[in-house]
Amino acid sequence: MKAALFLLTFYLISVFPASASENSHTGETSTAYIADLYSDLESFDVTIYSDQPENNLNLEVLLVRPVGTNEEMLDRQVFSVDSIPANKQVIKVGFWNVGSSERGAYKIKAQLLEGNKVLSESEYNFAYGTNSASRLQVNDLVANSQGISVALSPKEASLFDIEYMLVNGSDVVYTTKAEKLSLTSAPDIFSAPWGTLLENNKEYAGRVKIQVYSPDKEVISSAERFTARDDAEITDIYKDETGASATVYGRSQVPFEGKLIFSVYKLKATSEIGNSSLVESVQQRVPVLLNNDDETVEVAWSHRLTEGIYRLEIELLGNDGDIIEHRETVIESDLSQNSSVSLVNNTTSETETSDEKGIPGFSAAALVSGLAAIFALFRNKI
Repeated sequence: MKAALFLLTFYLISVFPASASENSHTGETSTAYIADLYSDLESFDVTIYSDQPENNLNLEVLLVRPVGTNEEMLDRQVFSVDSIPANKQVIKVGFWNVGSSERGAYKIKAQLLEGNKVLSESEYNFAYGTNSASRLQVNDLVANSQGISVALSPKEASLFDIEYMLVNGSDVVYTTKAEKLSLTSAPDIFSAPWGTLLENNKEYAGRVKIQVYSPDKEVISSAERFTARDDAEITDIYKDETGASATVYGRSQVPFEGKLIFSVYKLKATSEIGNSSLVESVQQRVPVLLNNDDETVEVAWSHRLTEGIYRLEIELLGNDGDIIEHRETVIESDLSQNSSVSLVNNTTSETETSDEKGIPGFSAAALVSGLAAIFALFRNKI
């Protein structure tokens, strides 16, 4: 019985060998290995994993095309893998530099190296321009400082997953995944915001990787580069003769650290909007904003605006001092100059008025003297 079991096991191993050509791990002491590999003629990604920290490794990736019995190398890229945390995936993304795209079969070969020693290697075969059309089609892709959006149209009803990637150089610095999405007949847009901070004026790439599971596993990807910018907008304004406020709404994952400038101009004639003189200008810092944050900034004029029509200009400045938005509105004040003076002397007026609101024709001293005389009169009669 034991002999029969041994022969059966040996037969199964020989019939179903391990796919060493697709993925192999050869490091003796290192636990780092290539866990996943994907490529098309636009870009590729390599997922590296280790169950213990690893440092100072290199990743070599080749794009080749079969030519007869040989292979033609189309592109070669080498990346440094400075560190791999324990039990955490590290994803490297690259973009191919292929002059002309010819239909046919292609192969990507990846090797994870420690010095000259190969720790792990993997291969991925794919085809370009074949007659087998994808069940999903990427119509458009937009990546910016807020997030990433992809427009998809189905050729037939499909269930799929989308992995959204933010790429800095060759490193995936943020990734999120939406699973079990569906399209039946109409195109739709799928989006994700970046869940990490971006650096102002820095170039990134947004990338989507879409996987359809049935009837056959199929993966398509698309990417777009963008430069991260600080961005915000004014959504609401309040103003009167005492001051003004503006609500600022953040529209970027670059921390917005801008300013608001409120400038008030007195119009000399309502029919001559351009004929005005500056009354006051106030600058205020906007609290730090990220995408979908909002803050209201208030200012008070040094003096209440007297009767007349005023033009209020509000400028929103970005991190670099550039004008992001310029808004204009008017303030109409009914406060006369005399009213303004009386308001300034309000405390004195109220004190004087309170004295005048006593018994008419009598002072406090006269009232006391009168009461004392009446009291003395009654006392003598008693």
